[in-house]
Amino acid sequence: MKKIYNALQACQNLHPPLLRSNKKRMFTDPGNPPRYACIGPQASRTTQKIHEHPSFTKKLPSHHWESLLWLMKRAEESFKTIADHQVISHIHHAKKAVHFKTFTTTYPKSSSAKFLGGIAFSTNVFLPCHTDEDFTMSIAQVFLEGKTSYDLNNDVIVYFCFPTLGIAIPLRPGDYLMFNPLIPHCILSRCKHEDDIICLTMYLKTAIVGLNDNSLPLTPSQKQLAEQYLKYKL
Repeated sequence: MKKIYNALQACQNLHPPLLRSNKKRMFTDPGNPPRYACIGPQASRTTQKIHEHPSFTKKLPSHHWESLLWLMKRAEESFKTIADHQVISHIHHAKKAVHFKTFTTTYPKSSSAKFLGGIAFSTNVFLPCHTDEDFTMSIAQVFLEGKTSYDLNNDVIVYFCFPTLGIAIPLRPGDYLMFNPLIPHCILSRCKHEDDIICLTMYLKTAIVGLNDNSLPLTPSQKQLAEQYLKYKL
Protein backbone atom coordinates (compact mmCIF):
# COMPACT_ATOMS: atom_id res chain seq x y z
CA MET A 1 0.00 0.00 0.00
CA LYS A 2 2.80 2.40 0.85
CA LYS A 3 4.56 1.81 -2.48
CA ILE A 4 1.34 2.39 -4.42
CA TYR A 5 0.47 5.54 -2.49
CA ASN A 6 4.01 6.93 -2.91
CA ALA A 7 3.89 6.25 -6.68
CA LEU A 8 0.55 8.04 -7.06
CA GLN A 9 1.77 11.02 -5.03
CA ALA A 10 4.98 11.21 -7.07
CA CYS A 11 2.94 11.41 -10.29
CA GLN A 12 0.79 14.19 -8.90
CA ASN A 13 3.84 16.16 -7.78
CA LEU A 14 5.32 15.95 -11.30
CA HIS A 15 2.10 17.05 -12.99
CA PRO A 16 2.09 20.67 -14.21
CA PRO A 17 -0.51 23.17 -12.88
CA LEU A 18 -3.99 21.97 -13.71
CA LEU A 19 -6.07 24.00 -16.19
CA ARG A 20 -9.47 22.60 -17.11
CA SER A 21 -12.54 24.00 -18.84
CA ASN A 22 -15.67 25.07 -16.98
CA LYS A 23 -17.33 21.82 -18.04
CA LYS A 24 -14.61 19.83 -16.25
CA ARG A 25 -14.19 21.95 -13.15
CA MET A 26 -12.98 20.10 -10.04
CA PHE A 27 -13.11 21.03 -6.37
CA THR A 28 -10.94 20.48 -3.30
CA ASP A 29 -10.30 22.03 0.12
CA PRO A 30 -10.33 25.85 0.28
CA GLY A 31 -6.88 27.35 -0.31
CA ASN A 32 -5.41 24.19 -1.83
CA PRO A 33 -4.82 23.73 -5.58
CA PRO A 34 -6.41 20.60 -7.13
CA ARG A 35 -3.96 17.69 -7.38
CA TYR A 36 -4.86 15.52 -10.34
CA ALA A 37 -3.02 13.41 -12.92
CA CYS A 38 -3.70 11.02 -15.80
CA ILE A 39 -1.14 8.50 -17.03
CA GLY A 40 -1.27 5.94 -19.80
CA PRO A 41 -2.01 6.15 -23.55
CA GLN A 42 -3.62 9.44 -24.57
CA ALA A 43 -5.05 10.60 -27.89
CA SER A 44 -3.35 13.75 -29.16
CA ARG A 45 -5.65 16.78 -29.44
CA THR A 46 -3.71 18.36 -32.32
CA THR A 47 -2.58 15.33 -34.36
CA GLN A 48 -3.78 11.82 -35.23
CA LYS A 49 -1.29 10.21 -32.87
CA ILE A 50 -1.56 8.18 -29.68
CA HIS A 51 0.95 9.12 -26.99
CA GLU A 52 1.94 6.26 -24.67
CA HIS A 53 2.21 8.63 -21.70
CA PRO A 54 2.05 12.39 -21.03
CA SER A 55 5.45 14.08 -21.12
CA PHE A 56 5.64 14.84 -17.39
CA THR A 57 5.92 11.10 -16.57
CA LYS A 58 9.38 10.88 -18.17
CA LYS A 59 10.84 11.93 -14.81
CA LEU A 60 9.04 9.21 -12.86
CA PRO A 61 11.52 6.66 -11.37
CA SER A 62 11.32 3.02 -12.44
CA HIS A 63 10.27 1.70 -9.01
CA HIS A 64 7.15 3.91 -9.13
CA TRP A 65 6.33 2.62 -12.61
CA GLU A 66 6.57 -0.95 -11.32
CA SER A 67 4.10 -0.16 -8.53
CA LEU A 68 1.62 1.43 -10.95
CA LEU A 69 1.83 -1.46 -13.42
CA TRP A 70 1.27 -3.93 -10.56
CA LEU A 71 -1.75 -1.87 -9.49
CA MET A 72 -3.20 -1.97 -13.02
CA LYS A 73 -2.65 -5.72 -13.44
CA ARG A 74 -4.33 -6.49 -10.11
CA ALA A 75 -7.31 -4.37 -11.17
CA GLU A 76 -7.51 -6.33 -14.44
CA GLU A 77 -7.59 -9.62 -12.54
CA SER A 78 -10.52 -8.31 -10.49
CA PHE A 79 -12.12 -7.00 -13.69
CA LYS A 80 -12.04 -10.48 -15.24
CA THR A 81 -13.55 -11.95 -12.08
CA ILE A 82 -16.38 -9.42 -11.73
CA ALA A 83 -17.26 -8.48 -15.31
CA ASP A 84 -19.98 -10.18 -17.31
CA HIS A 85 -18.80 -12.59 -20.01
CA GLN A 86 -20.07 -10.27 -22.77
CA VAL A 87 -17.91 -7.42 -21.43
CA ILE A 88 -14.78 -9.59 -21.52
CA SER A 89 -15.67 -10.93 -24.97
CA HIS A 90 -16.17 -7.37 -26.25
CA ILE A 91 -12.63 -6.38 -25.24
CA HIS A 92 -11.11 -9.67 -26.43
CA HIS A 93 -12.47 -9.32 -29.96
CA ALA A 94 -11.63 -5.61 -30.10
CA LYS A 95 -8.03 -6.45 -29.22
CA LYS A 96 -7.92 -9.04 -32.02
CA ALA A 97 -9.28 -6.55 -34.56
CA VAL A 98 -7.30 -3.47 -33.50
CA HIS A 99 -3.87 -3.48 -31.88
CA PHE A 100 -4.47 -0.56 -29.56
CA LYS A 101 -2.11 0.56 -26.81
CA THR A 102 -2.60 -0.49 -23.20
CA PHE A 103 -0.94 0.69 -19.98
CA THR A 104 2.81 0.09 -19.80
CA THR A 105 5.87 1.72 -18.27
CA THR A 106 8.32 4.07 -19.99
CA TYR A 107 11.14 1.56 -19.50
CA PRO A 108 12.14 -0.99 -22.19
CA LYS A 109 11.47 -4.72 -21.80
CA SER A 110 8.63 -4.10 -19.37
CA SER A 111 5.32 -5.90 -19.60
CA SER A 112 2.01 -4.14 -20.21
CA ALA A 113 -1.60 -4.36 -19.12
CA LYS A 114 -3.85 -6.73 -21.07
CA PHE A 115 -6.66 -4.35 -21.96
CA LEU A 116 -7.00 -1.31 -19.67
CA GLY A 117 -5.28 1.87 -20.81
CA GLY A 118 -5.07 4.71 -18.32
CA ILE A 119 -5.20 5.70 -14.68
CA ALA A 120 -6.72 9.01 -13.55
CA PHE A 121 -6.34 9.96 -9.90
CA SER A 122 -6.59 12.87 -7.50
CA THR A 123 -6.09 13.71 -3.82
CA ASN A 124 -9.04 15.09 -1.83
CA VAL A 125 -10.75 16.14 -5.05
CA PHE A 126 -14.31 15.64 -6.21
CA LEU A 127 -15.90 16.26 -9.59
CA PRO A 128 -19.33 17.40 -10.79
CA CYS A 129 -21.58 14.69 -12.20
CA HIS A 130 -20.29 13.67 -15.65
CA THR A 131 -19.94 10.85 -18.19
CA ASP A 132 -16.80 9.56 -19.94
CA GLU A 133 -16.18 8.45 -23.54
CA ASP A 134 -14.83 5.05 -22.53
CA PHE A 135 -14.88 1.81 -24.53
CA THR A 136 -15.75 -0.58 -21.72
CA MET A 137 -16.49 -0.74 -18.00
CA SER A 138 -14.16 1.24 -15.73
CA ILE A 139 -12.84 0.48 -12.24
CA ALA A 140 -12.71 2.96 -9.36
CA GLN A 141 -10.56 2.46 -6.26
CA VAL A 142 -9.72 4.57 -3.21
CA PHE A 143 -6.64 4.72 -0.98
CA LEU A 144 -6.21 6.21 2.50
CA GLU A 145 -2.89 7.83 3.43
CA GLY A 146 -1.15 6.44 6.49
CA LYS A 147 -2.90 3.08 6.39
CA THR A 148 -0.62 0.25 5.24
CA SER A 149 -3.22 -2.54 5.23
CA TYR A 150 -6.95 -2.64 4.56
CA ASP A 151 -9.68 -4.97 5.85
CA LEU A 152 -13.45 -5.39 5.78
CA ASN A 153 -13.90 -3.55 9.10
CA ASN A 154 -12.50 -0.23 7.83
CA ASP A 155 -14.79 2.78 7.91
CA VAL A 156 -16.34 4.14 4.72
CA ILE A 157 -14.22 7.06 3.49
CA VAL A 158 -16.10 8.26 0.39
CA TYR A 159 -19.23 7.62 -1.71
CA PHE A 160 -19.39 6.96 -5.45
CA CYS A 161 -22.69 8.30 -6.76
CA PHE A 162 -25.00 7.79 -9.72
CA PRO A 163 -27.50 10.68 -9.39
CA THR A 164 -29.73 9.63 -12.30
CA LEU A 165 -30.12 6.18 -10.70
CA GLY A 166 -30.51 7.52 -7.17
CA ILE A 167 -27.63 5.35 -5.94
CA ALA A 168 -24.68 6.16 -3.66
CA ILE A 169 -22.15 3.36 -3.15
CA PRO A 170 -19.98 3.46 0.02
CA LEU A 171 -16.28 2.78 -0.52
CA ARG A 172 -13.76 1.67 2.08
CA PRO A 173 -9.98 1.86 1.56
CA GLY A 174 -8.91 -0.48 -1.23
CA ASP A 175 -12.42 -1.27 -2.51
CA TYR A 176 -12.91 -1.93 -6.22
CA LEU A 177 -16.01 -0.59 -7.95
CA MET A 178 -16.66 -1.58 -11.56
CA PHE A 179 -19.11 0.76 -13.30
CA ASN A 180 -20.47 1.90 -16.66
CA PRO A 181 -18.82 5.31 -17.39
CA LEU A 182 -21.62 6.23 -19.83
CA ILE A 183 -23.98 6.58 -16.85
CA PRO A 184 -23.66 10.00 -15.12
CA HIS A 185 -21.46 9.55 -12.05
CA CYS A 186 -19.38 11.46 -9.51
CA ILE A 187 -17.28 11.01 -6.37
CA LEU A 188 -18.42 12.99 -3.34
CA SER A 189 -16.11 14.73 -0.88
CA ARG A 190 -14.52 12.46 1.70
CA CYS A 191 -16.48 11.49 4.81
CA LYS A 192 -13.89 12.80 7.29
CA HIS A 193 -12.13 16.09 6.62
CA GLU A 194 -8.97 14.93 8.41
CA ASP A 195 -8.53 12.00 5.99
CA ASP A 196 -6.26 12.31 2.95
CA ILE A 197 -7.54 10.01 0.24
CA ILE A 198 -6.60 9.31 -3.35
CA CYS A 199 -9.46 8.38 -5.67
CA LEU A 200 -8.48 6.74 -8.92
CA THR A 201 -10.17 5.33 -12.00
CA MET A 202 -8.73 2.77 -14.42
CA TYR A 203 -10.25 2.92 -17.89
CA LEU A 204 -9.97 2.33 -21.64
CA LYS A 205 -10.80 5.31 -23.86
CA THR A 206 -12.75 4.78 -27.08
CA ALA A 207 -10.33 7.10 -28.91
CA ILE A 208 -7.45 4.77 -27.98
CA VAL A 209 -9.22 1.70 -29.36
CA GLY A 210 -10.05 3.65 -32.53
CA LEU A 211 -6.36 4.66 -32.87
CA ASN A 212 -7.40 8.33 -33.12
CA ASP A 213 -7.13 8.23 -36.92
CA ASN A 214 -10.13 7.65 -39.21
CA SER A 215 -7.90 7.81 -42.30
CA LEU A 216 -6.23 4.46 -41.56
CA PRO A 217 -7.17 1.77 -44.12
CA LEU A 218 -9.16 -1.18 -42.82
CA THR A 219 -7.58 -4.61 -42.67
CA PRO A 220 -9.45 -7.50 -44.36
CA SER A 221 -10.75 -8.73 -41.00
CA GLN A 222 -11.85 -5.20 -40.06
CA LYS A 223 -13.71 -4.85 -43.39
CA GLN A 224 -15.54 -8.09 -42.70
CA LEU A 225 -16.54 -6.90 -39.24
CA ALA A 226 -17.71 -3.56 -40.64
CA GLU A 227 -19.86 -5.32 -43.24
CA GLN A 228 -21.40 -7.55 -40.58
CA TYR A 229 -22.14 -4.53 -38.42
CA LEU A 230 -23.81 -2.60 -41.26
CA LYS A 231 -25.85 -5.67 -42.22
CA TYR A 232 -26.98 -6.11 -38.61
CA LYS A 233 -27.75 -2.40 -38.29
CA LEU A 234 -29.97 -2.48 -41.40
